[in-house]
Amino acid sequence: MENQKEQTGYKRSLTNAHIQLIALGGTIGTGLFLGVGNSIQKTGPSVVLNYIIVGLFLFILMRALGELILSDLHKHTYIEFIEKYLGKNIGKVTGYLYWLSWLILGMAEITALGTYFKYWFPSLDPWIPGVITVVVLLLINLVSARFFGNLEFGFAIIKILMIIGFVIFSIYMLLTGGSTKYGQASLANLYDNGFFVNGTSGFLQAFQMVIFSFIGVELIGLTAAEAQAPHKTIRNAINELPVRIILFYVLAILGILIVLPWNKVATSSSPFVQALTGVGLRWAGGLLNFVVITAAVSSTNSFIYSAGRLLFSVTLDGEGKWNKFFGQLNRRQLPLHALIFSALIIACAPLITVIMGDEAFSFISSIATSMFLIIWIIMILTHLVYRKKTPASQLHEFQLPHYPYLDYLVLAFFTAMVILLICLPAYRVPMIAAIVAFIVLYGFSKTFSKQSPKTHR
Repeated sequence: MENQKEQTGYKRSLTNAHIQLIALGGTIGTGLFLGVGNSIQKTGPSVVLNYIIVGLFLFILMRALGELILSDLHKHTYIEFIEKYLGKNIGKVTGYLYWLSWLILGMAEITALGTYFKYWFPSLDPWIPGVITVVVLLLINLVSARFFGNLEFGFAIIKILMIIGFVIFSIYMLLTGGSTKYGQASLANLYDNGFFVNGTSGFLQAFQMVIFSFIGVELIGLTAAEAQAPHKTIRNAINELPVRIILFYVLAILGILIVLPWNKVATSSSPFVQALTGVGLRWAGGLLNFVVITAAVSSTNSFIYSAGRLLFSVTLDGEGKWNKFFGQLNRRQLPLHALIFSALIIACAPLITVIMGDEAFSFISSIATSMFLIIWIIMILTHLVYRKKTPASQLHEFQLPHYPYLDYLVLAFFTAMVILLICLPAYRVPMIAAIVAFIVLYGFSKTFSKQSPKTHR
């Protein structure tokens, strides 16, 4: 039994199949099933280029993060690397910002679940399915990481089969010249009504939701402490990321646009449902609603898993009652208190709808995108410092190629995205709020770190 544990205390119970499917589950969610309609409306068929561009930069980021994680498997999360190379205060602040980001995403998914269930149960109170889902997922996460992995395995298979099936369906429609209520399925849909339909402005505005769609891709690294043969499984999961991006994003979106002209795509429902119902498949609505529900449950499952481990990591070895309470593992080597507390906050999701109404999803996605851009910038800076401080003889064999040029390229892209969101009125408040939150948290962290030594005298 001891050989299954590392100094972190986590049990290595996730297999290669678990890691691969968790990686897929982290990149397929509400952003693709619902959010893609928003992006298509803004820029038309050129949204495919948005996904390729963002996917490329996130692949480079993941290569950098993979090198970091595999350089020291005793560390629980990226936050510990940030603390080591950028300082404890930056690490703590980033950890809490990261934790808050996962909670916000979880609350968005739980809010969406209430809407999804109304498809079958119109009179059902929207808070009921969300709260029940959180309770069930929390119990699953408290059993073991392997149980979590098995559940994600099943959820991911459902999403993968749905997307593969949809791509095959769209190819069939294209080859047979199938008709829909919107016209004939054709490649002409990609250019007849324009490619960059709203010019440069629309293309740039689409980046926010596209980036949101990829949030969760770095979940691969959070599983390293509980992965069997992590050097092999983490490396494989990261290297196969481009294939997943092409298959599960680019081909799926091309499938939508072949069957459904971009100017017929609505933002109030899933474009996948629209495309299938447009062909006359009446059962498609129920089937797709089931898939969207499993996607939301899967994402919430991942968010509870991640948030619990992040809170544990941030409070580990800290002083004070808060840190000692959340910075501990139970007998199953699981962060019990951190998981429960994170799940309780996510379960408060119905309050978001009461406060924000129909704009809740759009605002939350903007906040999440803004927070993750800051976090990703800090992560790439961490890799730069790691490579600068680590002798060549001590580097792991899984390295980011063309260091430091690719680091600088990714850093420039993420910084440009921050500036872009500040310049766009619809996203300015969330982006500035995320920056202010980071600065305020850093100020509190600096103040606390100066005062804490006195309390021990």
